[in-house]
Amino acid sequence: MLRGKISYISTQNVYVKFDNTEGIAIGDTLFAISKGKLTPSILVKNISSISCVGISLGGVKLALSNEIIANIKPKNHENIDLLHPVKSNESVNANDQAIKSITATVNDKKLKSRFDGRFSVSSYSNFSNVKSNQRYRYNLSLNADHIKNSKFSAESYISLTHLSNELSYIGSNISKYLKVYSLAVKYDIDSTSTVSLGRRINVNMANIGAVDGLQYEKRIKNFTYGGVVGFRPDYYDYSFNPHLLQVGAFVSHNVQKENGYMQTSFALFNQTNNLKTDRRFGYFQHSNSLLKNLDFFGSAEFDFYTMNNLQPTTIFDLTSTYLSLRYRPWRPLSLFLSYDARKNIYYYETFKNQIDSILDKETRQGWRFQFNYRPFKFMSWGGSAGYRYQKSDPKPAINANSYLSFPQVPFLNVSAMLNATLLRSNYTNGMVYGASFSRDIIPGIIYGDVEYRMVNYQFNNSTSTLLQNIGELSLTWRIAKKLSLSSDFEATFEGGNNTQRIFLNLTQRF
Repeated sequence: MLRGKISYISTQNVYVKFDNTEGIAIGDTLFAISKGKLTPSILVKNISSISCVGISLGGVKLALSNEIIANIKPKNHENIDLLHPVKSNESVNANDQAIKSITATVNDKKLKSRFDGRFSVSSYSNFSNVKSNQRYRYNLSLNADHIKNSKFSAESYISLTHLSNELSYIGSNISKYLKVYSLAVKYDIDSTSTVSLGRRINVNMANIGAVDGLQYEKRIKNFTYGGVVGFRPDYYDYSFNPHLLQVGAFVSHNVQKENGYMQTSFALFNQTNNLKTDRRFGYFQHSNSLLKNLDFFGSAEFDFYTMNNLQPTTIFDLTSTYLSLRYRPWRPLSLFLSYDARKNIYYYETFKNQIDSILDKETRQGWRFQFNYRPFKFMSWGGSAGYRYQKSDPKPAINANSYLSFPQVPFLNVSAMLNATLLRSNYTNGMVYGASFSRDIIPGIIYGDVEYRMVNYQFNNSTSTLLQNIGELSLTWRIAKKLSLSSDFEATFEGGNNTQRIFLNLTQRF
């Protein structure tokens, strides 16, 4: 797996920065971590040596510096870095379903010390005829494996975000601005068991999200089991909340073969608020790539606890189902199909006074299809289509995107992309047309991208129409091997209402 971060979000595109993009192809899907769950979020449209440009697939509200995962299969079953938890302080959909692909790693009996880190400073400025603002974000990520060749390891991810006029308020409400997404130490009891303390996401229970507390794991051949005792981060500001005690356990079975892998896991959790049951549920998932050119992932959540006439009752209620298939019938063509059905999740103590969380019990169903076809080295054709339906909706929401990509235009050394997006929902019908051109201005040092888009939306409940012309210019400069600077300028023209956005990001890796 490759880990990157969102460096800029424009009206239509999402920019993701990686240390390198080896193994990522146009038409691939990138995943974001939402509530500790990997959710397909970005469809790759264009690639440079260190970054990707794509369109948001919806389902997760993306924010600057969100960690993005590219699910790249390792060569020769090399060791894979585990996911590190990163969450946005922006609001996200609480029901986003887990997608988590775990590949068995090679066991290394030697304790090898390794340290890596990243510090970044970002500035996001928005200027318009109506209102202007500027936001700053500072991110620090440090990971130390087997410190000084010992059995101790540590991980951390901390972020500080504020508007330009909020600097003096940070000290009086630190939890609003400072987010600790990960801060934990781990101790290897022996070669097969570990214990950790602090805020951390366990990849075997990633759907649970981060846990503030004690976690234990034990591996016996192809089986791994463990448990946690700790607290859930606060729902509103992600701070430590000693009232949200939770306990849980899991068991996982992993098989790694030359032609692929198979992973199955099952977890049980009891979550409380002030020692009263908030939610009691189980989680099951299975991923499989043992069949040639076919990857399967399936997961389900089921609740065991409900309130019936104000009395606790044991039930079995299937609250989430997610199924996906990725098939590559031959090398130039890849296909992806997913089905998502989920109900609202109830926390009977935490949200017992919010009527909507009790009464609004509906199942949302969604289908998504993606394809990528590369008949020639110099051209790729792909697209996606989505269908989502909820009982309260007068009609389903449909979105579709198609693109033609030319990774290397002959004689010009330029990558080009033509794309069109269709959206039909309860409130709007519209199209977006776009074209972009990019190239390494100085190979491996400076990369540039220029893009134009035209937006034409019609609102169903009124006669108004949204017509926009959007221009965008991006530059990325690798100042040194581990130091890079990104800049992006976007201008939106909409009648007399014009908007400009400027994004700057300086990142130093250790």
